[in-house]
Amino acid sequence: MAINFDPVRLRRTLHQHPELSNHEAQSARTIAAQLRAFGFTPHTDIGGHGIVVDIAGHEPGPTTLLRADFDALPIQERAPLEHASCHDGIMHACGHDGHATALLMVAHTLAQQPPQQGSVLLAFQPAEETGEGAARLCADPLLATRHIDNVYAFHNLPGFAQHQIVVRPGTFACASTGVAIKLHGKTSHAAYPERGISPANAMSEVMTSLMQLPEQHQPAFSLVTLVHAQLGELAFGVSPGDAIVMATLRSDDNATFHAMKSSLTATIDTIAKRAELEVSIEWHEPFTAAYNHPAHHTHVVEAASALDLTIETLAEPMRWSEDVAEFLARWPGALFGIGSGEHHPQLHNPDYDFPDAILSTAHDLFCALVARHHGMEISPMAE
Repeated sequence: MAINFDPVRLRRTLHQHPELSNHEAQSARTIAAQLRAFGFTPHTDIGGHGIVVDIAGHEPGPTTLLRADFDALPIQERAPLEHASCHDGIMHACGHDGHATALLMVAHTLAQQPPQQGSVLLAFQPAEETGEGAARLCADPLLATRHIDNVYAFHNLPGFAQHQIVVRPGTFACASTGVAIKLHGKTSHAAYPERGISPANAMSEVMTSLMQLPEQHQPAFSLVTLVHAQLGELAFGVSPGDAIVMATLRSDDNATFHAMKSSLTATIDTIAKRAELEVSIEWHEPFTAAYNHPAHHTHVVEAASALDLTIETLAEPMRWSEDVAEFLARWPGALFGIGSGEHHPQLHNPDYDFPDAILSTAHDLFCALVARHHGMEISPMAE
C-alpha cells in the first residue's frame, strides 16, 4: 500500500518549528509519527529526545547505522520564507531539518524494501549543536550493547556545488571545545590597588598562553580563538578583583587535542598560583575529531561514483566539529558532505535554509550504502 509522504513539506514543517538542543520534544513527536505511518515501531526518548528504528532482514548479516540530527540554533531567522521559523530567536540554521528528512526518506524506502541480510538502524539524534546528543545515544543500552559494523552520516556543505559528495579518509572534522577561565582576586579602591589582588597581569598572561598554545603542539593542526575577555567592572574607582577569558580550542588530532587541554590547565594553574589568585577552568561543548575509517571512506566514494555523483576529496579536515564523532569512535564508519551550492548562504547564518534539491541525493547515497552492505538493490529516486 502506498504511503502518503511529502518530504519537502515535512522538511519545511520541521524548519518552521525549530527547537533548541535538549528541547526537541515536538520535533521528535513529528518524526516518530511519520515513522509509525511507515509501519515502524520506533524506540523513543533515547539519550534525550532521540529516536531509533531497528529494521531487521530475514537472514543474518551486518548491522548498519545511519544517523541524522534534528536540533536547531539560538539564531534569529532573517530569510523571507513562507516556512520561516515561528519561534523568535530560534532557527534551523545548520540544516538539521534536512538531515532528519533525508533519513525519513530512507525509512520510507526501507519500509517497502527492507534489507535482506542483517539489520539497519536509523538513529535520529538530538543535541548535536551542544555536543551532548551522540554520546548519550551511544551510551543508551539500546545501542551500547549492539555490534555495529557500519556507521554513516552526512552534513550539507554550502560552498560546494549542489549534489557534490565531499569526502576525506581519516579526520573529516576537528575536535573542539570551549573553555572559560575565571580568575578571582580581591577588589580594592583604585587609589589603593596594593590593598587588593588584581588579576589584570595574570589575565594578560592567560591570553598570551592561549595564543601560543598551537605552537607547542605542532605539527598537528591546532587553533585557539579568543572569543571573550572581561576584567573588573565599568568603574574608574575600583581596582578589579575578577576576570574571565573565554576561548575555543581545535585540533584535527584527538591526542593533540587532549594534550592541549592538559598543558593549558597546568599553565593556568601556575599563573594563578604565582599571582595568588583563585582560578576555575570550565569546559563547554566538547567534541572529539570525527574519524573516517579508510574502508568506509572507500564505500562512500564507490557508492557515489556508481550514482554518477561528482566527488571532492578534502585536502584538510573541516575546522568545525560534529558529534557523530562519538559514533565513529565506537564503530567504524564515515561522515561525508553533500554540497548545498557554491553560493548558498553559509551554515549558522540567519539567511540559511536547507536546499530541498539535495534531499534525493542524500537518500540515494544512503540507500546505495545500505544496498552494498545488505545484499539488495535500491533504485535511485527519479529526478
